[in-house]
Amino acid sequence: MQTNDERYERITAGAPKPTDSFVRAILRDQYGVQAVSCWPLAGETDHNTHVVDGTGAQYVLKVSGPQDRRANEFQSALLRQLAEREPGLQIPRVVEDRSGALVTTVHDGDQDLVVRMLTWVSGTPLAEVRRRSAELLTDIGTTAGRLAVATATFEHPGPPSPHYWHFAHAGTALVGSIPRIEDPDLRAAVERLRERHLPMLEEGLPRLPTAVVHHDLNVFNVLVRRNHDGYRVSGVIDFGDALPAPRVADLAVLASSAMRGSPRPLTVAATLAAAYHKACPLEEAELDLLFPLIAIRSATVAATTARLTAEQRHGDPRHRSQAAIELAIALADMPAVLGTAVIRQACGLDPHPPATSVTQWFAANTASMAPLVADPLVPVDLSASGALFDGIDPRDPEALRTAARTGILGHDTATPVGRYGEPRFLAPRRRRTGEQEPANVHLGVDVFAAAGTAVHAPLAGVVEDSGVAGVDLVLRHEPAEGVGFRTLYTGLSVEVSAGERVEPHRLLGHVAADTGDGLPPRVRVQTATAPLGEWTAVPIGVTHSDRGVWEALFPDPTPLLGARHTVTAWTPVIHRAVQGRRVHLPNTHPTYFSTPIAMASGRDCRFYDEQGRSYLDALNNVTLVGHSHPRLVKAASRQLGRLNTNSRFVYDVLTEYAERLTATLPDGLDVVYFVNSGSEANDLALRMARYVTGRDDVVVIDDAYHGYTSAVADVSPSRYRHYGKPDTTHPTPVPDRYRGPYGYDDPEAGARYARQVIGAFDRLAGEGRMPAAYLFEALLAGAGQIVLPPGYLAPIFAAAAERGIFTIADEVQVGFGRLGEAFWGFQTQGPEIVPDFVTMGKAMGNGFPMAALVTRRDISQAFDATGRFFSTYGGNPVACAIGLELLDILEDENLQHNALSVGQYLRDQLAELAGRHELVGDVRGQGFYSGVEFVRDRHTKEPAGEETLIVCERLKDEGVLVYPTGAFWNVLKLKPPLMFSRAHADEFTVTLDEILEAGW
Repeated sequence: MQTNDERYERITAGAPKPTDSFVRAILRDQYGVQAVSCWPLAGETDHNTHVVDGTGAQYVLKVSGPQDRRANEFQSALLRQLAEREPGLQIPRVVEDRSGALVTTVHDGDQDLVVRMLTWVSGTPLAEVRRRSAELLTDIGTTAGRLAVATATFEHPGPPSPHYWHFAHAGTALVGSIPRIEDPDLRAAVERLRERHLPMLEEGLPRLPTAVVHHDLNVFNVLVRRNHDGYRVSGVIDFGDALPAPRVADLAVLASSAMRGSPRPLTVAATLAAAYHKACPLEEAELDLLFPLIAIRSATVAATTARLTAEQRHGDPRHRSQAAIELAIALADMPAVLGTAVIRQACGLDPHPPATSVTQWFAANTASMAPLVADPLVPVDLSASGALFDGIDPRDPEALRTAARTGILGHDTATPVGRYGEPRFLAPRRRRTGEQEPANVHLGVDVFAAAGTAVHAPLAGVVEDSGVAGVDLVLRHEPAEGVGFRTLYTGLSVEVSAGERVEPHRLLGHVAADTGDGLPPRVRVQTATAPLGEWTAVPIGVTHSDRGVWEALFPDPTPLLGARHTVTAWTPVIHRAVQGRRVHLPNTHPTYFSTPIAMASGRDCRFYDEQGRSYLDALNNVTLVGHSHPRLVKAASRQLGRLNTNSRFVYDVLTEYAERLTATLPDGLDVVYFVNSGSEANDLALRMARYVTGRDDVVVIDDAYHGYTSAVADVSPSRYRHYGKPDTTHPTPVPDRYRGPYGYDDPEAGARYARQVIGAFDRLAGEGRMPAAYLFEALLAGAGQIVLPPGYLAPIFAAAAERGIFTIADEVQVGFGRLGEAFWGFQTQGPEIVPDFVTMGKAMGNGFPMAALVTRRDISQAFDATGRFFSTYGGNPVACAIGLELLDILEDENLQHNALSVGQYLRDQLAELAGRHELVGDVRGQGFYSGVEFVRDRHTKEPAGEETLIVCERLKDEGVLVYPTGAFWNVLKLKPPLMFSRAHADEFTVTLDEILEAGW
């Protein structure tokens, strides 16, 4: 590989500088184009001009020096073939001059200039897209692969000379630039990258398949366009650096450019590589050299940036990228084996083939391992779902450490072992949703033995100099032909020397005393299948997303403990749990999200899954005062330890709760029927209304949901549409001011929608079928978070009273202060609104199954003739104790007011998003019950149901839980706990904004 050849310094020559009048003369005389506007564009060796003529047609005129004629002829022929072979690929088309030539020469004083003109390709440079979705990256990788396939057969008799950016000449570029790097950190990083990866290129490049490549496929030359589903590739431009080269060069250039500025650069590279590989299958040699190519390209760009800065030359602003410098520094700390493993796995290959032989050898030889320590070993569960952390706030590291320490020290007769692969709360946490997931999956086994405990070699090996920060001892093992690995020991006072061969049972050292993290003394054992020379530190914990790669590089060392113990690696329950649901639950039983979450715990406004990942709960209206509220936990535990029975026994907590509950309702609503679910409460209300009136028909609002029993499913349009509407159920139009005939701008919308309900009353009366009841929700959840228009209920209630129709307020989802303006949803329509029945559930017990129907004494007495009504578990002492405590918490923590103020703040923030994202059609709600409706077109209001599901999945991936609702499944339903704060609202809206910006 050449090291210092000025032939590759074409970048230093710069571009010609023709005047504007000269450019216009070329356009007029050579191409017959009368330019309306000429605008200079960036260029390294070409003078580029954006041209618009009188018809609105757009072109790019490229003027270069005579040394570039050969390259221009080559590029023009290449573009012509691409236009023929890949007509669907948007690339510049070559425009012939008046003589029919693709490339022409013009004279400018005493110099000859080479000129050609291309059609303009519209689009936004990828560099200007701040957030790039996985789908966009996949589209970009696919485009690059299609481009490679299209150029594979291109041949030309006069290919251009290699240029500065040619990978074969990276040594030249780096040698010429490194001395000019003033930043010591960058210089050290570039030196490391050159020393580590350049030898790989020298050895591997000659063996790679070659083809004509774009060779400058960066984020400025890939153009994108925003569609309803986000950004997609619209074209590729600037083939000025095209030449024969290793085929994979384009992918390396593309990846090194797209990785800049990403918090997860390897994920970007892997996504691009997987898509490229699918479109243009790469050989294993190409995949194995791709990461070194990316690293060298990144080093070259960063070094050249520094060089041109020092020389005060910036012909192309792309060489001023601070992100390129930051990427080079980051890649310098990244072992090549790691980058290659991530890319290989993304492409469907074994991430690190040597690991397979090691794990197979372990499986066959576990029984022969010598004891590591003398005592028997037992596992201790330090995982995020472990019982040790029950009742502990995952955000309290000291409490977590105390619980872990107590659990570890609680073993008297055996040595506890922390398992491999455990996702631990004790690992560093994310500070905010949207940041990287925590690196909390443990990559070793921890043997918690007393300080001074002797540690012995489980198998033969040779002591190596560690050279890795934090690792006390490294043993190299080659127990069989083709099997090689290392074992790493941390927390050990070492008793062996470098170069020494140790046999099984040999004393390696003693457990050290100081852990520095608040946990008991231990020795951590890890296994490495890759050389450690490039590792400055061995990871202790890794992210769940990257787990597969790391398990290949640092596989499970548990077999080193021997087969005589019960210790095994940690395994997630999600797969077993999902399979169990498939076997034992009905097929129609739903789960949230395409990839379900195995929840382990909840606290305040957050869930925590078995991986220890935190999720902001903007969805779960059951937990009114937050998950695991300590006062509710204490109240339930205290009552459960005292008494729990059925309500045919007399206990004062039931009476006290009934008094407190009815005190929140209008006068007259004072008889409580305790049940277990909102469905039962609504079922009972219908039964009572039908019995007392002697009628069967019920008027409801379309798209409503009132429960799962036969009776309430028959009055729930969202349910009965699957099996047919009963003749006794009469849905009325949804009072939807966004989609309905009477909108937000109609001050009479409420009265107009009310007349549709009253019309249904009169129609049924005319048929001799006066309804028994009008059943409604005060805010329509199933219909899409529809807020009842002002003045809607008052005329309906007046008409119902005149006709002897009972009114049933379904407060199962919206009661207990959730709407902020009032304690009960129906009260938001005015003080004159007093239902005959109020049903409640869900939030009533903050997740504990309890519900109730409240009605008047006269109605209750009329129903008494049917005999006793009794629910075995309804109103049990534990339920009542929880209910009482919940009412106290609502008052003590002023949560109804919080729902009012923060709920409005949340909707204000969401409304601002509507100004930036066309997908947002409407934002509506009351208190902490809000909806964001997504549409593909704001004029037609075409529902964006598919997009809404994708947005919910993306939010889940970023640690925020929300889910669609509505007739078209295109409304985000936001129903967070009432302690949801402004910070939580900001967290939600910022994350949603980022997802909508990136598209999908």
